[in-house]
Amino acid sequence: MTRDPSAIAIDRTQPSWRRRLRLFLRRLDDVSYATFVDHLAELYGDRSAFVLDRQIVYPGLGGDVLSYRQVGDFVARAGAALAASGVSAGDRVGLITMNRIEMAFCSFALGRIGAVPVPLNFMLRPPELAHVVARAGITTILCDRPVWEHTVGDPSRFPAVRCWVMVGDPQAPAPAVSLHDLLAAAPAPEPPRRPASMAEPAVLFFTSGTTGLPKGAVLSHEAVTVYFRHHGRFFSLWPRIPEHLGMVVMPVAHAGGYALLMTQLIIGVPAYFVSSFDPVALLDTIERLRPTIFSGTPAMYRMLLEAGALQRDLSSVRVWSGGADAFPDELIATFRRAGSRRTRWRLRRPLFIRGYGMAETNAYLAQTPPFECGDNCLGWVLPPVRYRIVGEDGRDVRRGEAGELWVRGPNVATGYWGENGGGPFGDGWFRTGDIVRRGRFRLLYLVGRSEDVIKSGGYKISAVELDHAIGRHPGVEQVATVGLPHELKGEVPVSAVVLRPGVGEQDILEHAARVLAPYKRPRRVVALPDIPMTFNLKPKRHEVRRRVLERLGSEAAGSERGA
Repeated sequence: MTRDPSAIAIDRTQPSWRRRLRLFLRRLDDVSYATFVDHLAELYGDRSAFVLDRQIVYPGLGGDVLSYRQVGDFVARAGAALAASGVSAGDRVGLITMNRIEMAFCSFALGRIGAVPVPLNFMLRPPELAHVVARAGITTILCDRPVWEHTVGDPSRFPAVRCWVMVGDPQAPAPAVSLHDLLAAAPAPEPPRRPASMAEPAVLFFTSGTTGLPKGAVLSHEAVTVYFRHHGRFFSLWPRIPEHLGMVVMPVAHAGGYALLMTQLIIGVPAYFVSSFDPVALLDTIERLRPTIFSGTPAMYRMLLEAGALQRDLSSVRVWSGGADAFPDELIATFRRAGSRRTRWRLRRPLFIRGYGMAETNAYLAQTPPFECGDNCLGWVLPPVRYRIVGEDGRDVRRGEAGELWVRGPNVATGYWGENGGGPFGDGWFRTGDIVRRGRFRLLYLVGRSEDVIKSGGYKISAVELDHAIGRHPGVEQVATVGLPHELKGEVPVSAVVLRPGVGEQDILEHAARVLAPYKRPRRVVALPDIPMTFNLKPKRHEVRRRVLERLGSEAAGSERGA
């Protein structure tokens, strides 16, 4: 049930100095993915952790405002319930729901009992989900009714999955069991299972890389607690925690949204959790609830502008923030002006902070200054991350020259699940695929990306994966997918194909709709007489992009002449 956010009472209880000092002095090896929620519940107690856009109701938990103590209790009981259902330490458990807060809670619960959560995008199609299930060895999946009806459909298509758990609905269709029933019958929670080593796998984030189908980046307990170890300990010494309220609209299945949620939990900022992105409704909520922190992707900010953001009262926002893609200065300046407010002495403009990272680095690599600093600025590399900018010859480039960004640190994944190193994780450095240069004040700027990666609306899409999926259509002889510029999403995928007789471009689009998640599907299919290839038979994507743009440009010119 949705209620008026302005009627919600938020508890901003300040933790005592004794509690804060205890957190600051705590041994870092005592903080793992299994225990960090317990630490936060101890630190913040009855302070509000979440304000929800709709009520959440489970045995022993209900309402639209949840305290840290309530979150800690729910996570502990959910962990006991999942363990009683047969989930064991080391098991990989898929989490695929709409953007629901239960995905985060159950992920924390699985970490508490030593299982490995695998957050997944609810837009995956059945063949994509089947690939992830097989690759990660998933035997239990948590989902909600929309995913059950539109993605799972027939659970017999996933024979490896022994247990289906449904969240958000007390009545689960067979063979699924509802989380409500599991919680009602759960035994008393046991202490969290501490990992034998901080290098143990804690979370798998599946990401589209440059070599084909999605791979699971293995984040260790040390990697997933990097925010606690750096942001949390720093903020614990603030004289007083500011009375901020943050809006969380980025999906928690996305590494960037997950990182944002973790950050706000750790620094004690109550998070207003938005389960779906509706630009007009979101602007209404900002005016009613008066949040002070808003985070989103560049595509989200552009959609807010199209929905009339400049005609709304955004003066409550003191910090705009975001990530998942590079921001142009023009977009940053627009929202800083939109959120300006006049005080007694001067006109105050809000800050705008952007983070840079990826699933393989737990979305933790760099952060910008809180103001305009040049288009595509990635910011300063965060401690304790080390980095290199490497040229094609494998050597570090000179300052100001462009090269591929290589990084290493405790936040970096240990590799891809089921693979023994190699690939982008060779020699102890993770090769990001992003081409950057170092500018003034040691700030990093994005120059370009690997041609095999398309960044669309904050999602990283593998061009090779799309090639494989589209190439399975019997009417396709050759295929090469490229990213083309798009006003809202930055880039969109477009597939160039060589077709067999009797097959049309629309046939390929319909095939893509059956096998690819909506955010991955090519927006256009362009038939070409041939695909330019390299000596080792890889598509020359820069040449394909040029030909596609020429083809689309000639079509536009022809339609104008016909008009």
